[in-house]
Amino acid sequence: MGLLTKMHWPTTTLLELLNDAEESDEDLLDVAHLELNDGRDYLVAVITGPKAEKAAELLERLRPDSEEG
Repeated sequence: MGLLTKMHWPTTTLLELLNDAEESDEDLLDVAHLELNDGRDYLVAVITGPKAEKAAELLERLRPDSEEG
């Protein structure tokens, strides 16, 4: 079970998520794809370890103001 999967979505804070990631000895890669009340998609990801930098680079390209995107 991933870090995001075990969250209690209505009550878990970002600080609690950060603390859980800090306490983990393993590299994490967990993604939760949710939907907002108005129907828009919402994505939450927790990535630690060597894959975090590559994920950040890829996500930065999706920004509307990205020079590379």
